[in-house]
Amino acid sequence: MQRLILDILRTGVLCLLVMVGFSVAAKPPTTTSLEPVLVDDDGRGVLPFHHWPNKPLRVFVSVPKSVKADTPVIIILHGNTRNAQGYRDSWHRTAQKNNVIAVVPEFSSRYFPKIRYRNGNVRSQKGKALSQDTWLLSGIEPLFEHVREQFNLTTTHYSLYGHSAGAQVAHRFLYFVSDNRASRIVIANAGTYTMPMDSINYVQGIKGVDISNTDLTRAYAKRVIVLVGDQDNDPKHTTLDRSHESMRQGPHRFSRGHRFYMNSLFKASVLLKVPFNWSLSVAPGVGHSNKRMVRYAAPFLLEGPLVVH
Repeated sequence: MQRLILDILRTGVLCLLVMVGFSVAAKPPTTTSLEPVLVDDDGRGVLPFHHWPNKPLRVFVSVPKSVKADTPVIIILHGNTRNAQGYRDSWHRTAQKNNVIAVVPEFSSRYFPKIRYRNGNVRSQKGKALSQDTWLLSGIEPLFEHVREQFNLTTTHYSLYGHSAGAQVAHRFLYFVSDNRASRIVIANAGTYTMPMDSINYVQGIKGVDISNTDLTRAYAKRVIVLVGDQDNDPKHTTLDRSHESMRQGPHRFSRGHRFYMNSLFKASVLLKVPFNWSLSVAPGVGHSNKRMVRYAAPFLLEGPLVVH
């Protein structure tokens, strides 16, 4: 009778493991304080992250079958829908094919509501300046360090991709955290931009915030691609910011991306007279879609020269 009960228990545990379908990542954590990342047989998983002063985050990851010390990392910033899992899934095939760890932190609306996500939590809902340790922007570098520790990586730099509201976060990150380790950055289909103009208040400009010419010079030295879909040109798109200040940047996202790039080029080359390592690229036939933008963003994030002339 006891043997029968043991057999039943073993069978139950086996079925439970099959149903859950998770296994611990092949690389063990380097310290006992790291929680194991659970990755399924397809390489999709969730990484707990609370190694920063702000709220804990769920981080969706795509992990290749063979993780080496020099495996590249792409950090992906989701849009205003906060659909981090969907963004991870959109990048999953590309990450697996190219042996890259794709990392998508979920900045929930509970902790970072409305404009506080898009502006990087630099300002409160009422426009009050917040301390730097509470900035959303201050979590990206510690997240990269956590990924390095979690997978025992020697990789020293990462690529950064943001789409829609995530693209707003990405380019503001370049301004406010100018000593970051991002080597390739793609800013895709942002709805509004922080123009490098000290005559316009933040978030549409840099008046009233601590962004120096040194910060801008560092940002312009980065390999940045402003990527716009040529069909993201609907002036009445349901999620487009149509405030007076944003409409001054252009009638739609396609137009605003061009204006941001040209303003940045003018600021760097004419006003600051510093190297400008950015490019503007157009994704043909793409509207406001992260999923369709992946094929155009991936080559910029994975390869190509780090310095353009």
